[in-house]
Amino acid sequence: MPTLNVGYNDLCGLVGRELPIGLLKEKLFLMKCEVDSLSGDELVLEVTSDRPDLLCAEGIARELRGLLGIETGLVNYKLTKSDLKIYVDRSITKVRPYIAGALVKKLEFTDAFVKQIMQLQEKLHLTYCRNRTKVSVGIHDAETITHKLTYAGVRPEKIRFTPLDETREMNGNEILESTPKGREYGWIIKSFPVYPLLSDSDAKVLSLPPIINGIVTKVTPETTSLILDVTGTDMKLVNFVNNIMVSSLVERGGIAEIATIIYNRKKIDTPDLSPYRRNLNLSYANEVLGLDLKPGQVSSLLKKMRYGIKPRSKNSLTVIIPAYRADIMHEIDLVEDLAIAYGYDKLNPTMPMSATIGSERNITKLTRKIRDLMVGLGFIEVLNYVMTSENTISYKMDAPSEKIVKIANPLSIDFSVLRNWLIPGLLSFLSFNKHVPYPQNIFECGETVEINEITPTKTINQRKLAALVCNHKISYEDIQSNLYSLLRNAGANGWSLHRTEHSSFIKGRVASIKVSGVEAGIIGEIHPRILERFEIENPVGAFEIDLEKIFRK
Repeated sequence: MPTLNVGYNDLCGLVGRELPIGLLKEKLFLMKCEVDSLSGDELVLEVTSDRPDLLCAEGIARELRGLLGIETGLVNYKLTKSDLKIYVDRSITKVRPYIAGALVKKLEFTDAFVKQIMQLQEKLHLTYCRNRTKVSVGIHDAETITHKLTYAGVRPEKIRFTPLDETREMNGNEILESTPKGREYGWIIKSFPVYPLLSDSDAKVLSLPPIINGIVTKVTPETTSLILDVTGTDMKLVNFVNNIMVSSLVERGGIAEIATIIYNRKKIDTPDLSPYRRNLNLSYANEVLGLDLKPGQVSSLLKKMRYGIKPRSKNSLTVIIPAYRADIMHEIDLVEDLAIAYGYDKLNPTMPMSATIGSERNITKLTRKIRDLMVGLGFIEVLNYVMTSENTISYKMDAPSEKIVKIANPLSIDFSVLRNWLIPGLLSFLSFNKHVPYPQNIFECGETVEINEITPTKTINQRKLAALVCNHKISYEDIQSNLYSLLRNAGANGWSLHRTEHSSFIKGRVASIKVSGVEAGIIGEIHPRILERFEIENPVGAFEIDLEKIFRK
């Protein structure tokens, strides 16, 4: 959960009422915000990750005013036209193609305001924006530039401007290599032949998205008007983040004006703060909550959650949802907010119609038994991440990569796929522990993920066991004896070993493990070529088995 720092007095000022800390904690808890600590004037809050509109004091205050009955119903944000135009060049299409913006005037900057707007920007970057890969936000002093901007892809050697907090002019490559933000986020755009650049009609550079702003638009205490630029690879998310930023600035007293985005011959006005609608069936809501709320009561409660309401029929309402809410995806989400406004403490618990008894899964009992047996055989347990790299489980092992589950937007190449077997992770562990005395006998009992087109998720989780023995002198018989001892003591039946070949093992020193003709594992000596890639100097014997296949009844 994201953690926020909010000034207590600043929050009370935005709400319009001084709130006793006990009442504040109670209402924040209902909003899925938990007070972690209060030190002097500073509140530290943990906010649920599905409410990005609550990642700042402005959004929290807006919600509190509703729950406390100070200001209920839909917030009507008025937008006017501005002279701000952003021309999107075709050169940016394959890099970071979408942009939204706004001009916000008549702002009065205080220390608390500056802290909140910067915090909102960074928390959005870390959460919904996927560490700037999908979306990034730029904030600029509107008085230092013209209001005719161009968003284009420019070759890095042709980019020239002084980045924020720097003292000299740099080109695109220097910015990525020499500035802290460039080193942290440069990988997002480094592979492209052109970099995104936002500049005005006087060739002043506002920003190099998603890396850094230019010094020319630096926001100062004298700033009264801001230009927002929100760029990314997902148009829906770009517009949504822009809506959150603009609505938060308006909550501080700013006046928002529309930016016209021009894509060749297509024009789009941003932000679009038009609310959207969803129908709520009152019978469904009452059934879920165990209540008998009348239409008037439901309307009143949902208005406290900052929704607009229009009657639809005797048994349903049309709920008008503000543009800054991204979490309303189903009717049940409205029911949840209805419960929050009604008060969870007022809901009466009832016994379910049918009794159920929870019990431990058989695979969990088996896993615990297997772990105890492996420890008894002299092995040490290792716990690796399910996420790993394709290099570790495929290239280094000479194993195929076609059936590996890959992450679409990995934060790191080291955690870009889901493991489909355990042995590579154990070999990697050995490579980092060459300083430990030998022999090293290790095992892991954990989940693997494989592609399965039959299942709804197209994947299947399997509980497997893998074990490695590593010493100055190891043979096939050393690992085989441990496998036999384990299976015999665990009560496995009907298993057998069969000669096979596998690219990760030495030819003639590897066998498949089968149960009733079904392959359930592999055992053998790891090939020296594989050991060399992991920089392991001693021979290694290994086995890996699918527990559910070996011990199925």
